[in-house]
Amino acid sequence: MQIDLHQTLNNVTSRTVMIVEADSELAQRLVEALRAASASDVGFGQEKVVCHVTASLKDFITTDPASWDVVVAASTLGESSGFEVLAYVQGLRPDVPVILTGTPDDTSGAVEAIRAGAADYLMLTGHEMITLPVTVQKCLAMQVIRSENDALHTELSQSLSELAVANRELQQMIQRLEVAARTDDLTKLSNRRWLNLMLESKWEEASRNNIPLAFLMIDLDGFKFFNDKYGHQKGDEILRLAARVLEANCRSIDVSARFGGDEFCILMPHAEPDAAIRIAHRVASAFDEAIAAVVENSVTVSMSIGVSHLQINQPQNADELVLFADEAMYQAKGISDKRVVMSEETRKKVA
Repeated sequence: MQIDLHQTLNNVTSRTVMIVEADSELAQRLVEALRAASASDVGFGQEKVVCHVTASLKDFITTDPASWDVVVAASTLGESSGFEVLAYVQGLRPDVPVILTGTPDDTSGAVEAIRAGAADYLMLTGHEMITLPVTVQKCLAMQVIRSENDALHTELSQSLSELAVANRELQQMIQRLEVAARTDDLTKLSNRRWLNLMLESKWEEASRNNIPLAFLMIDLDGFKFFNDKYGHQKGDEILRLAARVLEANCRSIDVSARFGGDEFCILMPHAEPDAAIRIAHRVASAFDEAIAAVVENSVTVSMSIGVSHLQINQPQNADELVLFADEAMYQAKGISDKRVVMSEETRKKVA
C-alpha cells in the first residue's frame, strides 16, 4: 500500500517513509498520523512525504533500497522482527534511520533497539498522532544534518589534502629559494654571502671549543690570458671545471665557494694543518689533470693555493683567517715551483 500525503508540488522534496507493520489497522493509524501532520502548518513543511506500507520482512526486502528515507518497523512481525528489518537496512543503507515501535510494557526492547543501532524507539501508547510525526521529523532532520556533515567532512578532507599539497609545494619552493640564495649561479658552489655566514658560524664554534679550522684561498693562474684569448664563454667553462674539481676533492663537511672572479676558497672545519695541506695539493693536482684535457699546451691555467689555520696563525677573527690565507696564496703565486703555501711560512718571511 502506497499513500501520497501531499499532492505533487513543483520544487518539493520527496521523502519516503517505509512502514513495516503486520497489523493493518495500526499501520493505517500510523499513516493517518503522518497525513494529519503533513496537512498542518507545522508538519513537514515543503517536503512531499510518501508512505509505503509492507506487512512483513519478506515484503519489505522486495522494495527498492534507494527509495528509503526513513523506516518505521514493528518490533514484532509474526515470524520475523523489527530487529531483522534493522539489520537488513544497516547492511544495505546504513545512512537510513530506522524507528522501531513497541508496546509500553516492553521497556527492555527500547534499550535493546537503541543498542542495536536504531535511530529511535517509539512506544505505541495511542498518541501516535503526535509522537510519530515528531519522531519522523527528528530522524529526517538528523539525516539532513549527517548528510551535510558528511559533505562538509569530505570538503574539509579535500581542502586539507589540497592544503597539504600546497604546503609541500611551498616548502619545495622555499628550499629552492634557499639554495638559490646561497649558490653562485655560474659554478653552483656556495656564493660569497653564504660563505660569510658559514665562516662566522664555524669560527665561533672553533674558537669557543678549541676545534681545528682551516681556510684555503685559491686563484687560477693564467686565467685572464685564457679568458682574453678564447672569450668569456670558454672562460666560464674553466670556472665551472674548477668548481667541479673542488667539489670532488673536498670532504662532505667542507664549504667550497666562489670568492669572486677567478678566486675560490674552501672552509675546512675540524681539519688539522697537515690535512688541509694534503687536500690543497690534491685539489691543485686534480685541476692540472682536468685542465690538460680541455686546454691546448700553449695556454696554461693552474692553481695557486694559500692555507691558513686557526691554531697556527691564531687570528683575532674570521676576517683575519681569510687574510692569512690570501697572503699565503699571493706568496704561492710568486714562487714558480711552489703551488701551495702555508700561511705560517708567509708570516715568518714578513717578520
